[in-house]
Amino acid sequence: MEVDDGRDDHAGGLYVRWSAPGLAAAVKAVTERADPAAPEWEHHAEVVLLMRTALIGVLRAAGFSAVPAEEVDDIAEGDVYVHAGAPSRS
Repeated sequence: MEVDDGRDDHAGGLYVRWSAPGLAAAVKAVTERADPAAPEWEHHAEVVLLMRTALIGVLRAAGFSAVPAEEVDDIAEGDVYVHAGAPSRS
């Protein structure tokens, strides 16, 4: 997690990233082999996307305003951004 204090163009919020030690170990092994075509890369990307989608759904169900972070910050791809303000009801 990383807190956005709202000192820039945004109103503040929280960046959330899901990770798992076992998955990180697989990515490290692939990185060390420097093989971007390895199936572990595709698996990692799929899991990250599924978990991000799940996190957004759970946070929204709990009443938070959550979006894919790249909608707020294009270098935060894969993260979830939880806005500090009230969720929109649209």
